[in-house]
Amino acid sequence: MPRDEADTPIQFIRGQGKLRNGLFLRGAALYEDRIVFEVFASRALHVEDDLADLRFTDDVGTKYEMVPPEAGAIEGKARIEFRPGAPAGWSHLHLSQPGRGHHVVRHPE
Repeated sequence: MPRDEADTPIQFIRGQGKLRNGLFLRGAALYEDRIVFEVFASRALHVEDDLADLRFTDDVGTKYEMVPPEAGAIEGKARIEFRPGAPAGWSHLHLSQPGRGHHVVRHPE
């Protein structure tokens, strides 16, 4: 797929934290059609087992779906993608698994 404007994030949010054992958040890129979390997986994490409880929500009530990685797992520097993109008017995004979560809050300008 050729790279174009759709591959340029609208906003990149730097942040870091442990999301679960073996999965560390490095940042988030907001695109028109998706949200991509830059992560580091210290071991192979499989969609069916390790990432099945991963949830992404916002304060507007958007229904997000995780796009499964092509290999069915992630390891090392990786990306976790959710679709669709964040809607206009969002002020709070939340990425979580049972017991842990990270919030992104947009402050009014």
